[in-house]
Amino acid sequence: MVLSMENIKKYKDLTAEEKKAICNGCGGKGSFVPVPNFRFKASCNHHDYNYFLGGTEKDRLKADTQFLEAMILDAGLNGNLFRRIFYKFWAYIYYFAVRIFGKKYFNYND
Repeated sequence: MVLSMENIKKYKDLTAEEKKAICNGCGGKGSFVPVPNFRFKASCNHHDYNYFLGGTEKDRLKADTQFLEAMILDAGLNGNLFRRIFYKFWAYIYYFAVRIFGKKYFNYND
């Protein structure tokens, strides 16, 4: 991988190559379950990066909470009321999915 833990960058500063190596949109990297990106691809990619950075269980909760907040913002963009409600519903589904199933994808470290 191009990016190592020694030269951590902010997500916005990653190169396209680094993002491709770390991020895969919504769903666990290498998972056999396809997950639609809806409006959340950028939020999912940023969440992937936070999981790559890893840390403690507290860091994982923070990453997941930031993920939910970003998806809620994404859900409120454009569209009619029905679409905004639809996407907010899915934002919470994705949040609960990462809380339940995301542990194996998080880079736990000291």
